[in-house]
Amino acid sequence: MERKHLYKLKRTGKKPLSECHFAPAKKGKLPKPLDRLGGPRLKVTPVYDVGDGLKVIFVWKTGPYLETRSLYGRLFQETERGMLPIVRLDYHPSHKNLHVKVNCETEIDLVNRDLVKTKEFSLTNVALDPDIEEDRLHFVAIFCERFGIRLGNGELL
Repeated sequence: MERKHLYKLKRTGKKPLSECHFAPAKKGKLPKPLDRLGGPRLKVTPVYDVGDGLKVIFVWKTGPYLETRSLYGRLFQETERGMLPIVRLDYHPSHKNLHVKVNCETEIDLVNRDLVKTKEFSLTNVALDPDIEEDRLHFVAIFCERFGIRLGNGELL
């Protein structure tokens, strides 16, 4: 994917994201490549439609210590062949802090796959606790701001 195409995709989402509810992750309930997610420590949102074939999903991994917790945000484009990952924003308090993987300038076909062998960028350090709801919603707001997704009315404002 070329940078210009990625930039254009970022600007096309027309539906605002107005809610974000996490529920236990069950294997096989999410589209590929997330269909293997599951377990007692993982919580996921539904796949939210943000317009023009773009979908977002958020994953929260809980744990007994801050260092074992994490947050993930993923933006996909729905295609005829499956879900094409566009970006993945990760937050790990134990290492790397806030960082993003981007599907651009690679020749690898990533439909129904994770972002492997793609560019990774470190972002501004933030101090979040994934087990605190306000911090999870702050992460979602950061994701939406970074990737051009409008926030609508609801608990996220």
